[in-house]
Amino acid sequence: MDARAAAMQVQASYPGMIELEVDASDLQRRIQRVHQRIPVSAGALTLWYPQWIPGNHAPTGPINQMAGLVIRGNGQALQWTRDSGDMYAFKLQVPEGVSMLDIEFQYLSPTASDQGRVAMTPNMLDLQWHRVLLYPAGYDARGIQVKPSLRLPQGWQSGTALDVAQHSAGTEQYKPVSLMTLIDSPVFAGQYFKRFALDEASKQSVWLDVVGENPQALQADAKVLDAHRALVREADAVFGSRPYTRYNFLLAVSDVFSGIGLEHAQSSENGMHDGYLRGERPYTDNDLLPHEYAHAWIGKAWRPRPTWVPHYNAPMFNDDLWMYEGQTQYWAVVLAARSGLWKPDYAMAMLAQLQANYATQPGRQWRDLQDTVHQGILDFNSKPQAWADWQRAFEFYNESTLLWLGVDARLRSLSKGKLTLDDFAKRFHQGGKQGDIRLYDRADVMQGLEAVQPGNWDAFIGSRLDARDGKAPDGLAAAGWELYFDDQPNLVVADGEADGITDLQYSLGLKAGSDGVLQAVGWDSPAFKAGLAKDVTIVAVNGLAYSGGRLKQAVTDGKQNGTPIELIVRQADSFRTVRIEYREGLQYPHLRRIAGRADLLTRILAAKR
Repeated sequence: MDARAAAMQVQASYPGMIELEVDASDLQRRIQRVHQRIPVSAGALTLWYPQWIPGNHAPTGPINQMAGLVIRGNGQALQWTRDSGDMYAFKLQVPEGVSMLDIEFQYLSPTASDQGRVAMTPNMLDLQWHRVLLYPAGYDARGIQVKPSLRLPQGWQSGTALDVAQHSAGTEQYKPVSLMTLIDSPVFAGQYFKRFALDEASKQSVWLDVVGENPQALQADAKVLDAHRALVREADAVFGSRPYTRYNFLLAVSDVFSGIGLEHAQSSENGMHDGYLRGERPYTDNDLLPHEYAHAWIGKAWRPRPTWVPHYNAPMFNDDLWMYEGQTQYWAVVLAARSGLWKPDYAMAMLAQLQANYATQPGRQWRDLQDTVHQGILDFNSKPQAWADWQRAFEFYNESTLLWLGVDARLRSLSKGKLTLDDFAKRFHQGGKQGDIRLYDRADVMQGLEAVQPGNWDAFIGSRLDARDGKAPDGLAAAGWELYFDDQPNLVVADGEADGITDLQYSLGLKAGSDGVLQAVGWDSPAFKAGLAKDVTIVAVNGLAYSGGRLKQAVTDGKQNGTPIELIVRQADSFRTVRIEYREGLQYPHLRRIAGRADLLTRILAAKR
């Protein structure tokens, strides 16, 4: 029996109830103090700190941020040892006569982004329960009952999918839940908190719970709220019945709080910039809430069978993330457009950017889409890549968007417009009770598509998952649109330019910040051939101090005059002059209709309700 199979062999329920108290009131030092009481019996016991966190697709449990562990029985400290082969397992011997363990430790929330995600500030908190607990090994997380409580700074308010049993003196006492439900129910809290109703009338209500660094961050434009309400309606049109009893979008609007997007069964964690609710740019990430909301169906209520384990300390297999994350991201794009979170021209610009990226990404020649589903585990240190377009990374999100666009277009074509991917989604995500977890695998997905419209879907999708030919994805073309380039920035590029970014990916093959530091250099691009790499700083352009405008002008002049672009660059303490041989001018991606083909894309992005 392999390790994963052994991990599946668990007892259904744990005797007794675990009490969990978390004190998150120490804002200045960002220390969260944990006290647990776990009922036990005499003998050997292993306690686990959660390692494989759902939605992270990797063993990301932040055990390095846990400290001060003390375990007592009947008031006496008990000796514990860490398993030398499993850093997340703590072993101890429970003496005779001890029926309850008292456990104390601290979770040291990062004080700066180089330590991890900043999720605690003087005004805001994101409390993820998997960071602040230990649990007994060998049991199904659905059968471990926990009675949680959370102490917050005086006057703070909070949002969560948990039910509050009592509130007193800054402490939230929650109703007992299973360990699985607890870990799937984070808390957003803050000094500045506001709740907006997105669908209050429904029995399965939907809420937007917002925390910000200041009261102004909570001011919402009516059109922005209308778009979020439309998101809920449009998701109903796609998926049909709702798989939750109540849903809370947990949203932090801040330029200090680290961003996040993480799905849960009845809530989601979302981080957006200050000004998001007022409808201020940037708009690039306006698909975040649609993405996490679609996960209520894809990934939570319905999960790929390889990802399923009954607890948090066994490996999850990522083979089907092209469905779990890929189709979810497709619906994120579609729902952002249908709801109005993206205007139609912005949605088209986003698709143009995606198509241009994958039509020109050289890494697709050696690394197929299917292989990228393992990136979360490969990318164990979460460090930026030096050559992202050659190495490839989490492509199962965005490249799969184009794959599923192709599936949607093909469904419409084969059925002569009678059937769409909406029909598949509604049929596939039906049945079962609220709160159930339904498992599926690749064969189930293919059978579901065949039931909607016969089309040899396994071969169609498989050829795109396994391709290493570098050919451009064909989803947009199937929907009646094609990519072209001209010298005018599209709306997505313009969005970046407003932040000082100079995006010349499709001309020189580089992207630079306002300080001249290269944020990306394309593999085998003109910039690459000139010897440039990520994090090199451009000091001067054709003899003048660097600015993004001067670099763009040099590209334009090179086309008109036939002259190379001369740069002075700095790398560490060394300066040198490089010449980029490029004379084709500025190149930005756009979409246009393919003559003679049906315009399926406009129909796909059009609102249904």
